[in-house]
Amino acid sequence: MSFPHSLSSPRGLQPTLAPLLDALAEWRMAMAGQMITLESFLRDADLLTPDAANQCAGLRQRLATDRLVIAFVAEFARGKSELINAIFFADAGQRVLPATPGRTTKCPVELCWDERDPPRLALLPIDTRLRPETLADWRDMPGAWTTVELDTSDTNALVKSLSQVTATRYVSREQAVSLGLWSDEHPDDNPPSTADGRVEVPAWRHAVINYPHPLLKHGLVVVDTPGLNAIGTEPELTLSLLPSAHAVLFILGADTGVTRTDLAVWNQHLNDPSLARYVVLNKIDTLADPLATSVERQDLIERQCLSAAETLGVPRHRVFPVSARQALSARLQNDSFGLIGSKVPVLENALRDELLPRPRRRWPLLNPPAVRQAFA
Repeated sequence: MSFPHSLSSPRGLQPTLAPLLDALAEWRMAMAGQMITLESFLRDADLLTPDAANQCAGLRQRLATDRLVIAFVAEFARGKSELINAIFFADAGQRVLPATPGRTTKCPVELCWDERDPPRLALLPIDTRLRPETLADWRDMPGAWTTVELDTSDTNALVKSLSQVTATRYVSREQAVSLGLWSDEHPDDNPPSTADGRVEVPAWRHAVINYPHPLLKHGLVVVDTPGLNAIGTEPELTLSLLPSAHAVLFILGADTGVTRTDLAVWNQHLNDPSLARYVVLNKIDTLADPLATSVERQDLIERQCLSAAETLGVPRHRVFPVSARQALSARLQNDSFGLIGSKVPVLENALRDELLPRPRRRWPLLNPPAVRQAFA
């Protein structure tokens, strides 16, 4: 796919997060230079023991592989994929991730870029749930994944290929139980079923999209997690992917507020203050009322934000009312006024301002005197 707009284009996230990722890349380069200085210092001081050399090698490896991970979590039909499209993929000229009614993401998806691999969609079949291996184990078994090469020069072909993350299949109720996707004890959480007892389940357990988007090339990783069932049945999501994310965006519907299932997702998987959590109240455009004044509409949005903050136990300033659909439309049409009205730039600015210090706190400046003492 070609990107006709530069990184300063008003269409994409570039005016906010691109500078963050640029700064992060510059910081990595500076840290790499400090590593060279440190190793030289240790060598000259006759302190570069085998253990010290291994630690330096490990730090260099971390610098090379460290990424900025942002996780999007929501129940179905909250507009999560549309928000990802609005923030990251407006430069494509249309929706990249499926976000229309009836075409929602069915399995957890990672969007990233690894230059060692071609642009492709890797899909792990749902039947792997019947095996004892963990998702981490399956990552080391490329032959188990179904791969689809992505034509990045053809937007329509790309969208068609990525629509496979919405694929479902029908299995017997017994099979659904074996897959961990049906429970008689919690019927409200079960997927749809037909009159003859067949159950609709996702075709895939996990998807990885290797995609050469400029922001992903800068080291960004986006984790798209759909719904309570997808989180609860994949321990790696709760034990590894979500806790390691630099930011977790929990998306609610402004028209519904915090529903019972939303609250279950929050309490079971996100109610950890150590996570950098952002609550996004999406679809504020659905609150439009031709009989209400602009002030009355803003008051309604604010009440919804306050209610969400109180229910989830977070400060009001961590709740961001937005319209992902309006933001995507505005960026595609180069409509600055519409983009401001969507309030998505407010969320982006918060991410920009708060995320950059986090990797730096994980990597304190190297201090040769302190290192001398540590290795003495």
